[in-house]
Amino acid sequence: MRMKNSVFILFILSLGIAFGATGDNGGYAGSFMRMGLGARALGMGNAGVADCENGFAAYYNPAGLPYLSDRHLSTTYYFLSFDRQLHYVGFALPIKPTAGLSVAWMHAGVTDIQGRTFSGEPDEVYNTGEDAIILSFANAFHRRFAIGLNFKILNYKMLDLNGSGLGFDIGVMLRPIDRIIIGVQLKDIGAGYNWNTQDLFDDRGGNYTDSFPQILKIGIAYKNNRTFTFAGDVEISDKKDYSVHFGGEYLFNDIVYLRMGMDNIHPTFGAGLAYGFIANINTQIDYSVLLGLVGEGTTHVFSWEFKF
Repeated sequence: MRMKNSVFILFILSLGIAFGATGDNGGYAGSFMRMGLGARALGMGNAGVADCENGFAAYYNPAGLPYLSDRHLSTTYYFLSFDRQLHYVGFALPIKPTAGLSVAWMHAGVTDIQGRTFSGEPDEVYNTGEDAIILSFANAFHRRFAIGLNFKILNYKMLDLNGSGLGFDIGVMLRPIDRIIIGVQLKDIGAGYNWNTQDLFDDRGGNYTDSFPQILKIGIAYKNNRTFTFAGDVEISDKKDYSVHFGGEYLFNDIVYLRMGMDNIHPTFGAGLAYGFIANINTQIDYSVLLGLVGEGTTHVFSWEFKF
């Protein structure tokens, strides 16, 4: 009974707040999928729906994949407080003549959670983990218009409990004139975790679904050749949550990127370094710092992309 009490408390807390205080729609399932991804976009206020012609297109808008000029191997690592983890690795490539493809894995988790009984006594130490496999495909039906789709395989593991599910994203990219890009993404369609707690909680257990918020994101980007980029997004969810993201990037001396933005009400800053790696492989290292997120202080994010 003592073990069941601890698991029950952990179950409720982990679903609601393990990543719940991380930003928009944070109190709902799948919060790690809404934190933002890639230090470049995060340094620009987490605005990326219209500015996603890179290895992180599968996250921000899969419709950007056909416009890739190289294959991208992309990674991101978050430095988070409270023993939380968030990692990403993805591979994206253009498919001639007009398509693009991406495969990505995203992991989030919380380690060293101290379980307690109903009487408040320390019990076992627990870990949780959430994973998403993202398969993406897009096609440009015109040089100024593309549509992309993400298919997500979701899993949440906690002790003997496993929640699983599927989800979809649909993205559109439109280039009405040169230097202006408009992006639209409908995110986490039908996504959620399906749980069965019958074996763990006996007569208290059962089946239920913990749904992700479904989010509509609309963005615009302006690119002045390669020197300056501005991007802005508006985000609306079916949970009646609204947010705005915007920021800019300046390329100095064709090698150093400087960035700043606003992630809703939180300022963001970032920098990047692009250079030749070996042979025909180019690489870009990006860093961003996010100030004041959820009252937890400063969050640091690193990304490393290889282009070949």
